[in-house]
Amino acid sequence: MTATPPPLAEPVLSLLQGQLHSLILAYTPEQSVIEEQYLLQRLGLKLHSDLAISADLQLFQRHFVLYHLLYRLQHSLFKQAQGYLRIDLAKVQYLPQTTAPESLQDASRREYYLNWHHYYQMTEQLLDAQLNAFWHYASTQRPVIDNMPTKTAENILSLSAGYNLAQLKKAYRSKALQLHPDRGGDQQQFIALRQAYQQLLQQF
Repeated sequence: MTATPPPLAEPVLSLLQGQLHSLILAYTPEQSVIEEQYLLQRLGLKLHSDLAISADLQLFQRHFVLYHLLYRLQHSLFKQAQGYLRIDLAKVQYLPQTTAPESLQDASRREYYLNWHHYYQMTEQLLDAQLNAFWHYASTQRPVIDNMPTKTAENILSLSAGYNLAQLKKAYRSKALQLHPDRGGDQQQFIALRQAYQQLLQQF
């Protein structure tokens, strides 16, 4: 069975992986959490499509390529005993090799992002269906925290002071995509995300 080809040529992916490695090594202070948005902005990742696609699908594609590169880099660093790249939802952390688990964690998420079939499988309709399923799922669950403080809700959504409604919605949809179970998302984290979004939405 032929492997699904990547959306970018391998030399380009290798170049981006090297740039990503440099960005993570240069980040200070050492061992601090690095947000996904920071890496996307600094990497300047651009994908071209012959079809007109929504901003949400563009976001998913950029996110997918970034995490594909992160898991490739994680494997390379781990294999060469240069350090352990901890990859979480919307953030990464470069740690000493001694902190690496005996076997790399989040196997299902890693396998998802290393298979380009999932990149091409995502469509506008499937994306909307997944987000709608999130809304339905969250509405049937008990909130994680009653009366979540505003600052806590803003931190969950990685929002800075002075955000507007459009930025709030964009932050929610971005995190909701990352928390999908097929990509190793945690259900309780999504419930908290949903609650944070609902509470901040009331301010508008």
